[in-house]
Amino acid sequence: MRPLPVVVSTLWWSALTVLAFAYATYADVTSGGGILGILILTVLFFLTCSVLWFLWSYWQGHDWTRTFVIFGLILKAAFYLRQASYFYRTTRCIGGFFPPVRAVDLIFSVYVFYWLMTKKARTYFTFKARTTDTQGFS
Repeated sequence: MRPLPVVVSTLWWSALTVLAFAYATYADVTSGGGILGILILTVLFFLTCSVLWFLWSYWQGHDWTRTFVIFGLILKAAFYLRQASYFYRTTRCIGGFFPPVRAVDLIFSVYVFYWLMTKKARTYFTFKARTTDTQGFS
C-alpha cells in the first residue's frame, strides 16, 4: 500500500500540471495564437506528458524520483522566496502576494519535503522495497 503523502502529492501535482496545460490551451485559443501558439502548445503538451510520466514513476516508488522531488522542492522554495522578496521590495507589502492555490502548494510542499526525509519514505523509495511483496506499510 502506498503512503498517504505519495498518493496526495501525486494527485495534487498531476492536477496542477493538467490545469496549467488547460489554461495555456485556453489562453492560446482565446487569443488566436496562430502558428506560433500551436508550436508553443505542442512543446507544452510534451512537457506536460513528461511531467505526468515522472509523477507516474514517483507513484510507483522509483528510487531516483525521491531525489528529483527533493531537488525540485528546494528550487520551488527558492523561486517563491525570490518572488516574495521582489514583491516586498517594490510594494513594501506582502499581503495578497500568494493566491490561495500557491499558499496551499507551498505549505504542502514543505510537508512533503519533511516527509521525504523520514525513514518511512526512504524505505518506500528503495529498489528492494519495491521488489518484495511486503513493504511494511499497513
